[in-house]
Amino acid sequence: MYYKLLKLNQWIKNPRLKIFGIYLLHLFNRRYLAVHFDPVNACNLRCKMCYFTDKDYVKTLKGIFPESELPLFASSILDRAVKLQIGCGTEPTLYKNLEKVITLGKEQQVPYISMTTNANNLELDKLKKWAKAGLDEITVSLHGVFKETYEELMGKGDFNRFIESLGYITELKKEFPNFKLRVNYTFNEDNFEELKSFWSIFDDINIDVLQIRPIKKIGNTEYNNFSLENIIPKYAELYAQLNAECQKKHTLLLAPSMDQLKIRISNQSIVQNFTYCYISPTAFWKEGFDWKNENFNEFSSRTHWAKKMLKLVFSSKKELEKLKNESLNYEVV
Repeated sequence: MYYKLLKLNQWIKNPRLKIFGIYLLHLFNRRYLAVHFDPVNACNLRCKMCYFTDKDYVKTLKGIFPESELPLFASSILDRAVKLQIGCGTEPTLYKNLEKVITLGKEQQVPYISMTTNANNLELDKLKKWAKAGLDEITVSLHGVFKETYEELMGKGDFNRFIESLGYITELKKEFPNFKLRVNYTFNEDNFEELKSFWSIFDDINIDVLQIRPIKKIGNTEYNNFSLENIIPKYAELYAQLNAECQKKHTLLLAPSMDQLKIRISNQSIVQNFTYCYISPTAFWKEGFDWKNENFNEFSSRTHWAKKMLKLVFSSKKELEKLKNESLNYEVV
């Protein structure tokens, strides 16, 4: 269902129509929030394209979300969530209470629960517990098709351990056939060409979704080549190859169009201003949301959330342009 919503969002081109649709969902008390939850501000790897190689920024990443406050988190916002994404910019498998997070999400009837991980800590027994609790999807991060590139770009990462974890997920899917595996591949000028060999390496892995996305500057990272100059002339050919291979594999491909690759922003990102909800040990969505004492409905009523959306429907093109960002710069193929 979640990927069908992404396709619908892609199909509707008019940003005002998108916002009006969200306004109606809000008005009729329907789900439309994508809740992204980092339960712990830590990571076991030091990927060179990640801010965990920015020593100054890492100093600010402290804290673990208290287990005692998980029920408050769930009751404050998850009843309006269409998706709960566990793990966004940190490594969720370092958190000891993941099963409880998933269970609370299902108690709040969240339709889709996903977890993003570097897959270096996964074990089959833990995966089974999470799947039984209600986890719908595992998304694994990948920065290199070959072992040498993977371990070079994913500092402290173990390629053999990564492959082993994907094998665990493939095994899990035999018992839980609706469980999905998604691979997110961040490309740069040093690992882009390797995508040609993606399926020769991962042919035995049951992958439901493959996302490829360009490198993005997220701090003073160790890797700092953000140019796509050498990629753009080759992109159309590789895009066509991956699309054809994914169709044969019955794998959904998420990839930027050529225009999105060049511009790096999209109208699709406008809706994120109303649907994207980030929570961590040090942040809880909008400033002023007293989540321990009020829920989303109470906050949105107090802050006239619906009126702000409706006003934007009739705003100028210039005002809408201000809402664009680099998120969601891909198409669902």
